[in-house]
Amino acid sequence: MDRKRLEELFYGKGPRPVPWATDCPVRFDALLALAHAPEDGTEPREDLILAINEEHGVEQILQRFRNLNMMNDCQPIASGSFIAAKLTLRELVQTVLPKTNLNRVIRDAHDLANRQGGSGIADALHDDTPATARPGAVPERASDVHDTSARRHERTRHQRWFLRLLTAIVAESYPPLRDRRPSDPEVSGEVAGMLTGVHLEPEDTERPADPAGQGVLDHRQRYPILSVTANRQASSAVVRSRATVKADAAEQVFSVNCSSIGWAVVDSGIDARHPAFYDWNTAATPEPTPSRSRIPRAFNFVGVRRTLSLDALNDGRIDWPMALPYAEIDLATDLGTAQPSEVPRYQRYTTPVDPHGTHIAGIIGAWWPRPGQEEFRGICPRIQLYDFRVLGDEGTGDEFSIVTALQAIRYINEQAGRFVIAGVNISLSVPHDVASHSTGWTPVCIECDRLVRSGVVVVAAAGNSGYAGAVRTLGKDYRGASISDPGNAESVITVGSTHRSNPYRHGVSYFSSRGPTGDGRPKPDLLAPGEDIDGPVPDQGIAALHGTSQAAAHVSGAAAMLLARNRELIGRPERIKQILCGTATDLGRERHFQGSGLVDVLRAMQSV
Repeated sequence: MDRKRLEELFYGKGPRPVPWATDCPVRFDALLALAHAPEDGTEPREDLILAINEEHGVEQILQRFRNLNMMNDCQPIASGSFIAAKLTLRELVQTVLPKTNLNRVIRDAHDLANRQGGSGIADALHDDTPATARPGAVPERASDVHDTSARRHERTRHQRWFLRLLTAIVAESYPPLRDRRPSDPEVSGEVAGMLTGVHLEPEDTERPADPAGQGVLDHRQRYPILSVTANRQASSAVVRSRATVKADAAEQVFSVNCSSIGWAVVDSGIDARHPAFYDWNTAATPEPTPSRSRIPRAFNFVGVRRTLSLDALNDGRIDWPMALPYAEIDLATDLGTAQPSEVPRYQRYTTPVDPHGTHIAGIIGAWWPRPGQEEFRGICPRIQLYDFRVLGDEGTGDEFSIVTALQAIRYINEQAGRFVIAGVNISLSVPHDVASHSTGWTPVCIECDRLVRSGVVVVAAAGNSGYAGAVRTLGKDYRGASISDPGNAESVITVGSTHRSNPYRHGVSYFSSRGPTGDGRPKPDLLAPGEDIDGPVPDQGIAALHGTSQAAAHVSGAAAMLLARNRELIGRPERIKQILCGTATDLGRERHFQGSGLVDVLRAMQSV
């Protein structure tokens, strides 16, 4: 089904969306993913993310999958309050929707299908008569006794909206019904069969007990599943620019040493063998010699279902004490500092194929004193870099893998009892569809906000969607509201791009995404150099790349320097964001293009 047709069914054709669309727990992008005919003639199975009400917990939903023998086909995996599962439309309707705020609509449709089959479904698509007033209808339930006529008509309209949507998707996505119209009896019969098989249980809408002992919680908390979204694809969105952000001056004036600061790079992986990520002994020998790697730990979360085998899960739920070793990469053996038997880790090190993560890490913290050549330095030449791989060899990954990696960072800090990882750089772009999600409330944005609340600085790229189309302006234009996730998260530091050495002259890079966000918040927060930035790439190379990804890495370095100089700020990410934004240099551009302006490390340190 093409997007325009589904939009008409979901949102309606009027100037305002129908009321059911805005509160529908199954978001538009999830329905769009399911509404297509598969190439192999089987029922489409799509990877979806279920956001679970924390008052209920994920175990109830996982148990439902187990009871219905769905674990093998759906491959559910739970991390925090999210479950990723590969579901068909039939499984979504029969298993998931009864545990959402569509429960009443599903129950009514289930009763209708049981009583009248496909003919009843066909009539309901066009008949405004309340369901309880139709011939053969069952009497009102006791809980419905106070319903008014207006409420019953509203429920009927809601049911008709849902059935029209479901019928159209079934007609489009079921191979045996190809070329059938939604009004055909075969389609209505298939929908009726689907609804007849809905699994209804008494606990579907039971409200959890109030832990404070005050009875039950708000009735709005009765539904265990809050939303169903597509598991969106993510992609990757010294240094001559050190002087542009005054990192060189700040390092000399304040004698900043970032060797005690840990920073996570959530990306495609860091080449741990690259000379740029070693400490170097430059005093005792005629030529610099490497001493130790500054990448203490690395983890692989690419395609997290494959990464974490069933042995690493507790009945489908990620149990971090048990699961983390399965995700950790054995760096010590590869770097020659330990024997394999001494390191209880499970994944062998491989050099990342995609250069993006290595390049980003190098901007943050490379140091390579090359004999006979100019010394190569990132923003923080002695920082400790933690490698969290979420993008594969092609530079792409999925949203749930990013969410899982962010939760692992929280766990590592909690277990250590200190901020082993003080900050995170996420130079990734997860395309945000304002018609599908409330801006800033997607799974990856929610997890970023949780990480910031735990005390970790999170820096994100704004995205590279600021310009639409051709190289010249004729016939095309700049895009507003083009910030991608997780840059839409309220608490992260969202970074746009400017020129590497002449930001006042060139202003904001043409490709840099612009605000405001879809819900009207000002973004980006800062600018940093992002055009033709030098950085390390795998196999001991150096290359120039550009994008807001590179700009975000500059701000990560700036934040790390601020923490290293003023350690009392560790654990106070809101204050770090306030300082960096408050001391930025105004480039004289529009607020939604430049944010607070160009990051200025020296001025930020002088302000504290």
